[in-house]
Parts: sequence; structure tokens; C-alpha cells
Amino acid sequence: MLLIDFFQKVLGISDEALVQEALRVSETRVLKKGEYLIRQGNMPTHVYFLMQGIARGVLTDVNGKEITDCLVFQCGSPVMPSSDISQPAPIDIQTLTECEVVRIAIPEVNRMLKEYPTLSELYRQLVMDWSRVHWELKIAIYQYTAMERYQWFQRSYPGLSEKISNKYIASFLNMTPVTLSRLKQELKRQGDA
Repeated sequence: MLLIDFFQKVLGISDEALVQEALRVSETRVLKKGEYLIRQGNMPTHVYFLMQGIARGVLTDVNGKEITDCLVFQCGSPVMPSSDISQPAPIDIQTLTECEVVRIAIPEVNRMLKEYPTLSELYRQLVMDWSRVHWELKIAIYQYTAMERYQWFQRSYPGLSEKISNKYIASFLNMTPVTLSRLKQELKRQGDA
């Protein structure tokens, strides 16, 4: 995909001057599976948007166990540890497949946010979308049974169960890989997997 198409068609930027400025200050990168875009505690240096691939946000609990906090798989989604780009990363961001990303240096993002009101609106919309996705996950985790969580995952993250390891999905859904495997087998028996 051409960067101009990414900014205009995927992110929906119609301001031609902003598109040209974004093209000038952005670059694409291809990341290998398992690479980290940022580590917890480090200051973000770039804003990343996914063009293709799958990435996850990772927390480490007090026992050193990794917890998948979020999954990013849709073209145009921000691949960021938080919506506050002025603070240290609260989580790691790791690729689960080879990923192609668009990146823009934070100083350029901050400058463009001041110069282009339409970018501020896009940023606000992305933050609202991010918040909605995280609240949907919290509701699923705390209010759904294990089976309901997996079925919610299948609806909300179509095709991901065939593309990433069960251990990441189980962690994301707050269950063990054994439980996830059992649920998949049960759905297969019912003809719904």
C-alpha cells in the first residue's frame, strides 16, 4: 500500500496539506516476528500505525509472568503503549507476526497536532476508539464465562485464533492455555469452532 493511500483512505485524512506533511515526516518499517517496538519504562520516540501484521501489548506481573494486555491487527490501528505519548511506556509492544508499520517521530507529531486541527480530531477519535476496545475487553474478562470470552474473541478478533499462539490468546482472555484448548475442542464437537 502506498503511504498516501494509507493516510487518505485508511486514516481518512482529507486535508491535503496535512497529508503532504505526514508523507514528508513518516517512514515505513518492516519488523520481524518477536521484535519489540518499545519496552515498558522507556519513553516513546515514535508514533506507530499498523499497516499489516499482528502485535500485542505485554505486561509482566509480580511473578515475571507475561500477560497479553491488547492485540493490534487492523490496518490503521495505532501500535502504542498508551494514548499519552509524553509518558514512559506502561507496557511492552511486541510483534507476533512480521509487521509493517508507519512511524512518525514524536516531536513531529506534537508539531503537527498544533498546526493541523484535523489531526487533533483524528487523535481524539483514535483515543476514544482505543478506550472503547479496552472497556469491551474489561467487560468480557470480568462479566463473561470462559466460553463467552472465547466466543467474544472470535467475533471481535476474526481469524486471529489461526494466526497467533494459543498462549497469547489465553493470556489475553485471562485463562490458561489448557482451558482455551478445552473450549476449542468443545466448540469443534458442537460444530461451531
